[in-house]
Amino acid sequence: MIEDKIKFKLYSYNQIIDYFKKKNLENIVLFSQARSGSTFVTENLPKLMGFSQNQIFHEGYFLNRHFTYLKYFVKKHNNFFLNVNEFVYQRTNLIKKKTLYIYLYRHSDEIQKSYNKAITKNYYFGWNEFYSRYKILFPQIDQNLHVSIFNHLIWQTQLPKFEHALTLDFESFKNLDTFINDRSSFSTVRQQNPMTKYNYLDFKTNLNFNIFEKLYFFCRRKLDSRKKSIINY
Repeated sequence: MIEDKIKFKLYSYNQIIDYFKKKNLENIVLFSQARSGSTFVTENLPKLMGFSQNQIFHEGYFLNRHFTYLKYFVKKHNNFFLNVNEFVYQRTNLIKKKTLYIYLYRHSDEIQKSYNKAITKNYYFGWNEFYSRYKILFPQIDQNLHVSIFNHLIWQTQLPKFEHALTLDFESFKNLDTFINDRSSFSTVRQQNPMTKYNYLDFKTNLNFNIFEKLYFFCRRKLDSRKKSIINY
């Protein structure tokens, strides 16, 4: 089986919480891939861990940004929970003390089913094509694998480089009251809380960047966009 290639240990969300408290850590960076359940986890896990709403940063805060933007955010801020499902190659450049790095694991078959459903329901956003561009940066991994398993194996190569890093099992959330087991009726990209409306253009608060930093981000994006390198995006 393809999943037999995976050698890392899976942790439940309760074990993640216990580790975070035991090690007296301050920040969490949640790495994920599209269709892995990251929106649900970002809505629920930080609240279980005691983070307030203004300390939680969804993937939308960094959508279509240059990597420098995310890197400076991690460097400048403390006591945060953030989720990012881009910048796959650059993860190890976000290393910071007193920070727990979590990778969200969902079985690759389930992710592929979600891709197929999105295509059928007409809300597919090109996730396979996006993550496939990272493959060339990891030649040691079988290039023929579907991106859902390929992304897991990328994390497997990166995990040892972090002081505090755990792999979170999405299945462990199924005992939460907010988890919806029957997802067959969902027909949009956000599949956990129909009352929650996401407008990523509104995610502008609590970033604490001055005018000079913002100008730097703008210039870096303009310069590196010309190179069209997947490394920075």
